[in-house]
Amino acid sequence: MKLFLSLLALGALVGLGAWFGLAPQRAAAEAAQTKVAVYVSIPRPAGVTDETLNAEFTRAIHLYAKVRGLERKYFTYSQTGFGGLYLFENEAAAKAHFNAAWLERIQKTYGVKADPVYFSVPAVTAGAAQVAPSATNVATIIEIKTPWYATDGLVKKGLRDAIPTYAATPHLIYKYFTQGPDRSFGGIYLWEDQASAEAFLGPAWHARVTKRYGQAGKVTFLKAPVIMIQPVKSEKP
Repeated sequence: MKLFLSLLALGALVGLGAWFGLAPQRAAAEAAQTKVAVYVSIPRPAGVTDETLNAEFTRAIHLYAKVRGLERKYFTYSQTGFGGLYLFENEAAAKAHFNAAWLERIQKTYGVKADPVYFSVPAVTAGAAQVAPSATNVATIIEIKTPWYATDGLVKKGLRDAIPTYAATPHLIYKYFTQGPDRSFGGIYLWEDQASAEAFLGPAWHARVTKRYGQAGKVTFLKAPVIMIQPVKSEKP
């Protein structure tokens, strides 16, 4: 039964790929001054397997494709929680989705209070891995405390100046450059697989961040086997 659900999830994801724009990512960067990312994690109920989550995620793709202002959703889970990483076209769209009714529904369904975490997204870029998202994908959230002397403008400039570096990063599918409400900065990354993410975020990366900013960066790893991407909007006048 578990094998059947896993194959069902993967088959449905492949079948829906063309419909929801799960095509190889292009390397062009995009300014994203008004975009907002949201991370939601809900405690994982006992006994719920990865295969069950994969199947449920796949069945929900069409529902999230209808959410106004939602450009992308990475359906994610870890050993202890499940939820998603969302990219909205603006803050108003994000807050309209995560409204009081949504919070109440989560509380009623899972018996816990959800606490969506918001990030502003001044820029996004595709990485060098021009491949379609797949069941092996891993997402990472990186948060680094902003030095006291760095202004908001300086941070935003630094993030945008880094676009060419991440556009050329091997095995990186996509990155949102982020700023958190606690004066942190960093990014939300989508990698080809766990090994790629761990290779990039290894001891050398941690040492470099600590040396440059005087403190360690926080890294969260999440499985991201199912993804919804809205087709790119037409630029016709």
